Amino acid sequence: MPRTNEPKVIRHEIVTAYSQCPRKAFLLHCTAERGAPKEYERLLEERSRANRISYLAKLQQTKTAICSYKNGALSSGVDALTEADFETANVEAHCDVLVRADQCKHPHVYEPTIVAGTYRVEEEQTLKLAVAGYVLEHLQGTSPAVGYVVTFDGECHRINLRPLFKTVGSILEHIKEWSAQHPTQPPPVILNKHCPYCPFESVCRQQAEATDDLSLLDRMTPKAIRRYHDKGIFTVKQLSFLFKPRRRGRRARIQPPHFNFEIQALAIRTGKIYVETLPEIQRCDTELFLDIEGVPDQQFSYLIGLLVRDRQTITHHAFWSDAMVDEESMCTMFVKKAKEYPDAPIYHYGSYEARVIGSLAKRFGADMTCIAKRLVNLNSQVYGKIYFPIRSNSLKVLGKFLGASWTAPDASGLQSLVWRYRWEMSGDPAYKQQLISYNAEDCRALHILTEELTRLRTNADSESNVDYVDHPKQNATSVGTELHTALDHCTSLRQL
Repeated sequence: MPRTNEPKVIRHEIVTAYSQCPRKAFLLHCTAERGAPKEYERLLEERSRANRISYLAKLQQTKTAICSYKNGALSSGVDALTEADFETANVEAHCDVLVRADQCKHPHVYEPTIVAGTYRVEEEQTLKLAVAGYVLEHLQGTSPAVGYVVTFDGECHRINLRPLFKTVGSILEHIKEWSAQHPTQPPPVILNKHCPYCPFESVCRQQAEATDDLSLLDRMTPKAIRRYHDKGIFTVKQLSFLFKPRRRGRRARIQPPHFNFEIQALAIRTGKIYVETLPEIQRCDTELFLDIEGVPDQQFSYLIGLLVRDRQTITHHAFWSDAMVDEESMCTMFVKKAKEYPDAPIYHYGSYEARVIGSLAKRFGADMTCIAKRLVNLNSQVYGKIYFPIRSNSLKVLGKFLGASWTAPDASGLQSLVWRYRWEMSGDPAYKQQLISYNAEDCRALHILTEELTRLRTNADSESNVDYVDHPKQNATSVGTELHTALDHCTSLRQL
């Protein structure tokens, strides 16, 4: 970062970026790097622009005095100021609209409003409002108590800003230290849940892989990383040597499944599958595999995919909703199809499908009791029980390890939201078909996983790439095997 006499202005994007990942904030604030913008983020910006146009048109009908923001306009007494960029103490904020607060109590106090492209209020949006409130406090002498987020459905949400000002102040202090100290290296890479949305994901992941960073392991939190660092453990390979098998006593209490990072690291280093508990799956001649696509922040499920394996025949059924008004008929068709196989278990992966089934039953009064009782969450057979030599137990990663494939190279739940929005905007049947194919491939991955779990239960003892967590197999050379066989024979003769 070049040294200058004047500290660099801190934009609101940097503050929200810091809350997601300090490294991201550093790269945006202190370097010219911008990464590769994700399509989902571009989609949200498109929706924000469309929502902004709609909201400002409505505002024109309700406010008598509206004008664009200019320096000094806060003292003008205008009802609403649009497209407001304002700055103080080297902190810059932006909001779509500044609305004058209660005229009797605060004649010259404005409250910030931002227009979003999401259906629900996100943390980064409330933080962006708080930055605006922080700057407004310096400009108008009084901090606004509240701000507003207008979501994509047109709803205006009132946000209490006061509890957020402390967070904003703390983040600003950290960022200001960069200006004072002129660091040349960004904060270390720590992969987290924000990475799929971040333009720097590919660069950071490459660096993490080059250093075998602990954050490569899914579920590895910053707190857990610090704990291992305190022990001198900095790589996944180092972590793998920490695990020591412990034999259970005969009266050992049955504990709920617990995920162990050290076993996961061991599986990756050795390339083996480690079994804590053998899977318990009762297979049937007819089985169903369920995967549901939806828009979570809208609580809208638009595609229910059901793969039916009836002995040797496999068929995928797709139940589709053009809009939310079609959800009930989609649900009815799915239930009708599932009831054609009343004794078949319904496999799924994770908690999402079970939550959706419960929500649909509650909203539409559908007879889902028989469906809910047949649900089998395959994740419960993997989590803390089976450790595959992979960094994540997501269905995509696990499925690819077991031989499943997806047609789209960027197939993911996040990308499916992009495809759905593109279909809604254009009506292009190619996007609909892409979503149905993606869903069918998820269902096939569930089938492949079920077959693998069944195979492990049957063949774990005999397969060299499978081992047990608490009682590792005693592998011997050919000579050792002959000696053991001879000793067993001698023992048998003595017993005679």
